Amino acid sequence: MRCLIIHNPVSGPRSDEIFAFAHALSAAGDEIVMRFLGPAVKNDEVVADVRSFDRVVVSGGDGTVSNLLDCLRDTHVPILVFPSGTANLFFNNIGNAPEIAALASACRAGRTASVDMGELFWKDGAGELKRHGFIIIAGSGFDATIMEKAEPAKGEIGEIAYFLSALSTLKPDVAHFTIEHDGEIDEIDGISCMVANTSVIQNDINLFPGCRMDDGLIDIAVIEPAALVQLLPTVLAGVLDPQGLGLGRPQFKMFKAKEVKVTCTPSLGMQFDGEVISNNTGVFGARVLPSCLDIIIDDFSNLA
Repeated sequence: MRCLIIHNPVSGPRSDEIFAFAHALSAAGDEIVMRFLGPAVKNDEVVADVRSFDRVVVSGGDGTVSNLLDCLRDTHVPILVFPSGTANLFFNNIGNAPEIAALASACRAGRTASVDMGELFWKDGAGELKRHGFIIIAGSGFDATIMEKAEPAKGEIGEIAYFLSALSTLKPDVAHFTIEHDGEIDEIDGISCMVANTSVIQNDINLFPGCRMDDGLIDIAVIEPAALVQLLPTVLAGVLDPQGLGLGRPQFKMFKAKEVKVTCTPSLGMQFDGEVISNNTGVFGARVLPSCLDIIIDDFSNLA
């Protein structure tokens, strides 16, 4: 077996475990190639020869994984996601067993599930059109504010940074969202508009009940205007009903679509997969990229 491992050495608390994984994976006759990311390393160059490998392992946090998978889409090389970041939400949505030996065994077996990505479009401050694939959630509003405030501290205190950031935003800004989705238009006021490819966030809470990464759709949600304390019913619903099958998600207006355009007035900033992006225009679009990734899974996976 010829395997490429792409690793971000500053990704998070499990960063060094990739070396134990490489050892567990190796067998006689194998070729294991490791490539390390850094400020001067271009992701598209790192994966340029990926089709010459039997497997590729992407190791890092959600931002690293998102960037690499965007470069790997439509290559159809079996991809194992190794969780070495802070939150590892995409890995949690896949649902593989997290132990090193189990991940090595799954990688060698090479069983895959065909999954989607989302693709985000926006204009920067200079009016230039930008794009990026996303694997978890992208959006404008309260979620972007949380990500921006958490960025300086998440490397030191991990997931707690996100909760502290939310607690420091007692009265989120309200905007008017015009949502054009698959030929329909909805006008809604809210503190956030999110588009999602996957739904499980921290503490195994399913933020978008019914959202899957293999259904050929993206999920859209607007959080209705509320101060932080007024979001307690939604928080309690998430704690008491993590899957959202009984209590649902109070204060969420939800849609499903293949493509969406969102106009946010005024602009509230943007993020995708935890990465804050510049967006002064308040307009973004998203669409699904169906079945563009072959993700390695095991018997424990939600996609099995």
